[in-house]
Amino acid sequence: MRTSKRTIKAKKIINAAGLYADRIAKDFGYSKNYTIIPFKGIYLKYKGTDNPIRTNIYPVPNLKNPFLGVHYTITVDGVTKIGPTSIPAFWRENYKGWSNFRFRELCQILCWEAKLFLYNSFGFSSLALDEIKKYNRNYFTGLATKLVKSIDTTGFREWSRPGIRAQLLDVHTKKLLMDFVVEGDKDSVHVLNAVSPAFTGSMPFASWVVDNYAESNQKTVEKTDKIDNEIL
Repeated sequence: MRTSKRTIKAKKIINAAGLYADRIAKDFGYSKNYTIIPFKGIYLKYKGTDNPIRTNIYPVPNLKNPFLGVHYTITVDGVTKIGPTSIPAFWRENYKGWSNFRFRELCQILCWEAKLFLYNSFGFSSLALDEIKKYNRNYFTGLATKLVKSIDTTGFREWSRPGIRAQLLDVHTKKLLMDFVVEGDKDSVHVLNAVSPAFTGSMPFASWVVDNYAESNQKTVEKTDKIDNEIL
């Protein structure tokens, strides 16, 4: 495998590159049916002097788009935050302003987002508009207040650093993939979609990848797995 700085030789490649997992997989002949659509997630931190809640609070998920929904999280240092947003990003590393701008990525992603918006696949048009509204602090905090009896919304006044969700899209069905998707053979393994519960499912999922790919001596030319993360 050749990078911008060096050439790397290996007996087996395990690709878990997140935002670029699909592009690397394509170099190996995989991810033919998939592409990454990035979504930007931002939290709003509570900066008041009191502790408004004592535990994490989650809404009942929308099964059509279970990764959405504003919730309360208490960080390890005791800060309360609400979020995240799930705003369509315009290039893969669209964290802030024009940093890491990639014109080719912008064109590709805008093209896919325009198609999803036009055909309203999985309700994308209303989803995108609703998420963009979350840049309005009053609208955002208003969603959070539906989960608690009372809270001082003026205390939420500091935005967190954004993160980018590497969401996989099936280019044929034009639907978002909600489960782990793995493709590969005896030479390379490609983890294309690490869904939201990936952290809690990481160790059993890693064991599954090792058992079924990394230590496998099968001569299969190509293999694809979609794993229901609830089984893990």
